[in-house]
Amino acid sequence: MLSKIRFFALILAALTLGMRFAHVMEAAPKLHWEADLYFQVQTSLYKYFAIIGPIVQIGSILLIFTIAYFSKGTRSFRYTVLSGASFIFSLGVWFLFVAPATSQIKEWTITHTIPEHWNNIRSAWQFGQVGAFSFDFLAFCLLASSVLFSKEDSIQKS
Repeated sequence: MLSKIRFFALILAALTLGMRFAHVMEAAPKLHWEADLYFQVQTSLYKYFAIIGPIVQIGSILLIFTIAYFSKGTRSFRYTVLSGASFIFSLGVWFLFVAPATSQIKEWTITHTIPEHWNNIRSAWQFGQVGAFSFDFLAFCLLASSVLFSKEDSIQKS
């Protein structure tokens, strides 16, 4: 049963990492766009990121802490807990930087005006995604390590 939970945790963690990596890969070009193009992309492209992203990331966190619960006393436990914590830190970065910027960008669709300080909002959104990716990447590496250590743990028990 635990191996199935690990499998699905890895899948959800990889999907989370993939979504965040897409934002990182887009960052450099988007930092050079004019306000109108940036506005069009931000208000149309990310609808499904906002719907699917939280389900995938929170699902991975829940599965990771389920794995941690069942692997107490093993070498993989520490890596599993640190993986879950890194995903939580990623969410913290997202709520601290990306969510406020997203909220302000949504206001642009209501007011049909782009504020003078839109560059600051863009920077918060883009660099917030890069910061969140850093924690997601660390979380995925820790989770993969925990799976490798769990295999070593089971071999040593044999």
